[in-house]
Amino acid sequence: MKYLQELNAVQREAVEYINGPSLVIAGAGSGKTRVLTYRIAHLLNQGVYPFTILALTFTNKAAREMKERIASVVGHEQAFGLWMGTFHSIFARILRYEADQLGFDSNFTIYDAQDSKNLIRNIIKEMGLSDKDY
Repeated sequence: MKYLQELNAVQREAVEYINGPSLVIAGAGSGKTRVLTYRIAHLLNQGVYPFTILALTFTNKAAREMKERIASVVGHEQAFGLWMGTFHSIFARILRYEADQLGFDSNFTIYDAQDSKNLIRNIIKEMGLSDKDY
């Protein structure tokens, strides 16, 4: 496993630990993303099923980059099965998957605050009401 050679001793210890969760706390530029990426790759190489791994990021860019890095180590097929994305994208995916259990269609749209305001404003206008009253 060539990727392990790119890590220092502490990083390698975090990557090779497979008996449960691992908390990685470190400063900027210390290799946290590399550790998380290689840990996921290592778990996959140890036979952990991709769909049992959840990796949450704050941005779509970070999720995409991590998935690409993992794919470069373990291959695209394994990386494809990971539950990896932003908090919003992962939970939207879960909601879409379970929508019928909740009595909803899976093709719903999630509005942010501005989208919601615009929708309400349009409804008020269509009803011939003044948005100043509401």
